[in-house]
Amino acid sequence: MYEISLVPDVKAELLKKLRIRNLVIFICLIVAAGCGVVIFLLLGVTGSQGIALSAMDTEIACRADGVVKGGRCDTKYGTAVLKFTNAEELLTIQDQMNNLRLLNDNKIKFSRVFGVLDVILPTGDNEVKISQLRTDINNNILYFDAVASASNNIGYRALEAFKKNAKLSYYDYGSYMRLDKETGDYVEIPSFCIDEEVDANGVTFGIYHKGKPGCEAPMIEGKTEGDEELEDEELETETQTKTNASTEESTVTDIRIRRTYNDQNDMEKYRSGKDNYGDSTTKGYYFESSCLQYDNGKFDEAATLEQCPLLSEEPNIGDSSYGRNSEDEMVLSFSSTLTITRDVFLARNKHVQVIGPTRQNVTDSYIQVRDMFTEAADKEVNE
Repeated sequence: MYEISLVPDVKAELLKKLRIRNLVIFICLIVAAGCGVVIFLLLGVTGSQGIALSAMDTEIACRADGVVKGGRCDTKYGTAVLKFTNAEELLTIQDQMNNLRLLNDNKIKFSRVFGVLDVILPTGDNEVKISQLRTDINNNILYFDAVASASNNIGYRALEAFKKNAKLSYYDYGSYMRLDKETGDYVEIPSFCIDEEVDANGVTFGIYHKGKPGCEAPMIEGKTEGDEELEDEELETETQTKTNASTEESTVTDIRIRRTYNDQNDMEKYRSGKDNYGDSTTKGYYFESSCLQYDNGKFDEAATLEQCPLLSEEPNIGDSSYGRNSEDEMVLSFSSTLTITRDVFLARNKHVQVIGPTRQNVTDSYIQVRDMFTEAADKEVNE
């Protein structure tokens, strides 16, 4: 059986192009519909932004001066700032509150200067005393004129001892810790609850006045460094509740907490009440240092000196000359400039201790100034 196509080639080509035209039109309709959806979404977003911006403008106007176009301000916005008669005062207080932490972090304890001098000024045969002292506390610089013993022509030996003391001195600070029995964690003891002392063997102890109001503040759960502090009234209420409902009935017990340790294991033994310095009352207490360094469990003085040096620059010694003091004794006069590491004076660093080759001083517990000042030599001797 045979089939004969009566459609000419021209007709077949026309039908093919019609199919292609219909396909193109269909695709164009799909694309147009998609564009329409996108335009609709964009219009919705633009409209929402306009509504949000309008609401923000209204809130700004209501919080600023309480005047808004086309209506009244909602009571949720509160009283407008410009309607306060003491607006400038309120804004100033708010600004100062935001800067309290910064101001406190940069507060200086000038009294630590005497603890620094107590350590770096040699005593005994090489005794050095100050005849004039000037300070630049903003730049942590001490300028002073000093007088050293020059008997037996060894005055420069006292000067060398002074430079050695200054260069080899370092500082330490940290926190006294106690075990919180409710949480099982160690918490810091407030600094006003601690008095420090150095015994005859050079061992420093902190006297913790347990039972003193405010000294048993509870640990604040979930609070980390950088969080905002509790309001004073709230902290005081919690402290008083934790310590004792009645201050009159509370008893204060002094606990001696050792501060210096031979090594890390020694500290762990003390914290657990298993060394010669501790007893049952000191178990659960220890001092956490911020500067002392250890190497394989042993105290590393060189690393500690590098970590927390007392001086941030080499000591600068000025003119020196021989003379006689008011008692007609031969003395060596010299001037010096010392740049102290700023952390020594920062009030936020608690329980600061200055340690030198021959002496150490608990600067925050320095009660009186030893005999470290004298008159300047009034006669110059040429040899």
